[in-house]
Amino acid sequence: MIHRAVSIAVLACCLANPSAAEEVEAGEALAVDSDEELEAGEALAVDPDEELEAGEALAVDPDEELEATEECAVDSDEELEADEECAVDFDEELDEVEIDVEGSIGDAEERRGIGVNGDLRIGYVSVGDDLRDVTLGETDVLRARWRIRSTLGITDNLRGVIRLAGVCSTESCDPDFVFQPEIPTPTSLKDGQITIDTLFLHWFQSDRFDIAVGRMETKAVARGGVYSKSLDRNNSNNLRINWTDGIQGTFKARNGWESHMIVQYNSEDGPGSVSRVPLDFSSSKSRASYFFGLENLQSKRMLIQRGFDITYMPSSLLVDGQAAGPVEDYWGLVVRAASRWPVRAEGWRIRLSSEVGYAPNTPTKTASGIIGTGKADGLAWNITASVMDFVPNHSIGINFAMTEAGWLLSPQYSDNERLMEIRYMWRPTNRLTLDIRGRWRDDLRRRIIDVPGRDRFDFYARVTWSFALIE
Repeated sequence: MIHRAVSIAVLACCLANPSAAEEVEAGEALAVDSDEELEAGEALAVDPDEELEAGEALAVDPDEELEATEECAVDSDEELEADEECAVDFDEELDEVEIDVEGSIGDAEERRGIGVNGDLRIGYVSVGDDLRDVTLGETDVLRARWRIRSTLGITDNLRGVIRLAGVCSTESCDPDFVFQPEIPTPTSLKDGQITIDTLFLHWFQSDRFDIAVGRMETKAVARGGVYSKSLDRNNSNNLRINWTDGIQGTFKARNGWESHMIVQYNSEDGPGSVSRVPLDFSSSKSRASYFFGLENLQSKRMLIQRGFDITYMPSSLLVDGQAAGPVEDYWGLVVRAASRWPVRAEGWRIRLSSEVGYAPNTPTKTASGIIGTGKADGLAWNITASVMDFVPNHSIGINFAMTEAGWLLSPQYSDNERLMEIRYMWRPTNRLTLDIRGRWRDDLRRRIIDVPGRDRFDFYARVTWSFALIE
């Protein structure tokens, strides 16, 4: 299965970049560090032992910077030529919180030496029908999530990673260690529980291709500035703890496209990540589910992210909502994009992101809990708009989304839901963030069984602190 997954990932990257097959000849590997990828205006990193032939490479004086591409932060008044790319270092933009967009795989440099880091997130959460229902000590809870992660470079091409994580709240904080393949609740650990949510070996064939095997945190999110939203894969978002057990292969093409292939293990009682009813994993044919994603974070004019995902879950959909009824495959397609204007990394800027997802095969409306006959709709979409640094380090954004009853993959948007959210973010440093959010949710379609007292509004104030003990 590993060989098949690796082959699919490599093949997909070659399809996304047809010239990739010509870049590396048989048996020859280009020793390019992922942190030394070609940035705009840099010369090719040619081996000093190789003679430069006439016209083969530009002999750039290291003291002479190319003016046009000296900075990726292009002035908004300067138009980019057709098909011209601005290779902005995405990590230099202090927009999204790193732990909300990056999984536990980390970057290639972490494979060397020993590292210990972690994060602490504390949130005050209150729910009700509207803001007037927020009552201190009655409709609210104070919840904390903590995570400590350690990496060990075993060899130059192999490392091991382990992370301990726990959740505690004013409702329950009695320590209880658990270690199981499925999450104890539909979305996360229970309050008070502690687990190992990351435990994997990571092998690097090169700085462009690697494979991780074990338990890990995986993500495929739209990078919307204030928001990091996903319609299909976002382990451990917000104050939750969940995970992916399986294999992940990553290939980084030279044109900026990255491909990710994940084979995920699902226990009979469910997976370690979020899935919605009536997805069920009782069948032995549903033990493995598959995810393939393509993503490009190199800026192209105003675009800063382009992505496409496919999720395939064999024999996991209870079409009628009954175990004795028909069981079919479930799969979903997602496209996402993000943009910014003006094209710069500092000063105020507008960030837009959007995702559209579609599931061709869905459960019946009855199985989805809504009134009607026939199959439920499988469409889902979201859009976010953020004004970043309207005052230095202060940003604000809005999020609007609609998720039909047949879309069952999102950890952040429930099925049969209409959502509107406004969020403020303050980032005094790259390690400390304050978020304040108000969110309104309602049903898209009328439910068979209505719940009049169901909470439709929630509010939180959340502080996130990331730290490094050993770097």
